[in-house]
Amino acid sequence: MIQLEKGRQSCYYDKHAQDVQLSEITSNSENATVIRKLRTNDLKDKQLTMKDDGRFEFNDYININQDDDLGWLGYFIGKSETLQKLTLCCWPDEKERVDAAAFATGIYRNQSIQMLEFYSSTAFQNVISCRNNGNLTDLSLCCNIGGEVAQSLALALGGMSLKLFHLEHNSLDSNSFDTIIKALISQTQLERLHVMFNAVDRRGCETLSDLLVRWRPQNLRELVLGHNHINDEGLRCLIPGISECCNLRWLGLTGNEFVTSVGLRSLFEEAVIRNLNGLSLGHILNITEGLDHLVWRLPNFQALQYLELEDTDIDDEELQTLSMGIATYLSSVLRELDLSDNPYITADGLRSLSTLLQSESCCLEVLRLHNMDMSDENASALADALVGNTSLEKLVINEPTSSSGWSAFSRLLCDTSSISNTHCSNHTLTQIHCHGYGEEVPSSVERYLEMNKYQEHVATTKILMHHPVFNMETFFQWKLKFLPVLLAWFHEAMSVLILEELTDGEGYRLPFGYLVGELLSECDTSKLESVDHVSQACDVLLTRKLSSVYQFVRAMPLLVVDGYCSQDLTRGSRKRKRILQQSGKMSNGRKRACSF
Repeated sequence: MIQLEKGRQSCYYDKHAQDVQLSEITSNSENATVIRKLRTNDLKDKQLTMKDDGRFEFNDYININQDDDLGWLGYFIGKSETLQKLTLCCWPDEKERVDAAAFATGIYRNQSIQMLEFYSSTAFQNVISCRNNGNLTDLSLCCNIGGEVAQSLALALGGMSLKLFHLEHNSLDSNSFDTIIKALISQTQLERLHVMFNAVDRRGCETLSDLLVRWRPQNLRELVLGHNHINDEGLRCLIPGISECCNLRWLGLTGNEFVTSVGLRSLFEEAVIRNLNGLSLGHILNITEGLDHLVWRLPNFQALQYLELEDTDIDDEELQTLSMGIATYLSSVLRELDLSDNPYITADGLRSLSTLLQSESCCLEVLRLHNMDMSDENASALADALVGNTSLEKLVINEPTSSSGWSAFSRLLCDTSSISNTHCSNHTLTQIHCHGYGEEVPSSVERYLEMNKYQEHVATTKILMHHPVFNMETFFQWKLKFLPVLLAWFHEAMSVLILEELTDGEGYRLPFGYLVGELLSECDTSKLESVDHVSQACDVLLTRKLSSVYQFVRAMPLLVVDGYCSQDLTRGSRKRKRILQQSGKMSNGRKRACSF
């Protein structure tokens, strides 16, 4: 282990800090930029990563080689008042780098770092044993560790007050796991505990459950035990400890493939699930047998906002049951649903989601369906299920196999077949993420997603873009009562164009830039350069307004004439009534005068 007294003393850096030329202690301008930002406390992302390929990452990737002085980097890390997260994927070799000790000293002196993340056990041993920072709240250890490191970690935990403790890919044996878990009893402020990819079995579950029973954590909100070797017996061993976590809000069991419906049934019986906001059951291939029991117990999940069922082999029939259950018990609560990696779901299953998505109380905001076949039929079925939904904002899918699939989503976002259908199109979906690299949403769909980000006038904008001529016959049933409504609507449409502009790079506010472009297509192109585009678009809109009013009035002239004559007769009747009233008053006055 590196000793802090080796290398230059801190007084050396204090003496030369104001005069040092960054170009002399770094190998390139990018590295100098990082040091400069550390020195001036101007770290935008407030984090720094030392990678295993010898590079520091802060906004941009920066190569570190033998020409870079790690001592000065450590010094400015120690002086930084804004650096909050430090990730160490490797550690400089003490024998090859004489400035390694100074680098450790700098980290030791820092008082602003709140999050430490290690991908190197050597880095962990050199830093954690000499931490002098009472602000540390998050500790993540993502590397192989042996019994010696486990003992060091257990000792270090005694002097910390953590809110997050994350263990991942540590290859812990049972004894090392027991040593670390038992040391957590001092972490009374711990809010999130993650133990992932660590082959935790029944014995590990017993150790953790015993800790939770003795600990009775009041602040623990999140318990993630993903991708371990937990089976039904291990899950049942965990239940007494989980039951003591009265404020638990998130339970993650993803990737424990040995859990079956038997173990899940025992978990669903517990009262603690009533308070859960999130439940992850992904990659549990035997869950289908317990899905009916999950649906039956859905009324107990009174606060569930996130449900993950990724890669659980759900088929169409099971999805229909799940959709109906969520629509009945959780539609006003559930915010995110993950059904990805379920290849047995077809168009019929996707169509059954309409039970949930078209529910009046549905508040689902995110739906994940990636790594699933998105054929034209499936894309059309999913788009149909979303018709009428007013809550979903983000959809994650595989790229549709052809343009026909994308056309279904374009029609969902803006159905141009009629004014009414355009008005009733989806105006809330703002993101469609295609899972994978190089997959992009077509511009014909992307522009509607962009427009949906501006909720106030998006329906009006879509109507004006795609319906230059209004078919007034559809509104004749309301007769003249519709005319004020029509005028008010055009007044609102005009206000869309005269809003203060926010440019999108082309000079117009989104989504109104799309509208301006559509309106200008009706203009004489030779005049566009000499006239303000927004003013020209307003003129086009005014022409449409007059044309629509003319069509409406022309289609029912007798009603208009009768209406005018009726108003004229009404005004004449009121005038005669006033004259008669005045004459009566004058007659009464003369009679009273004669009586004297």
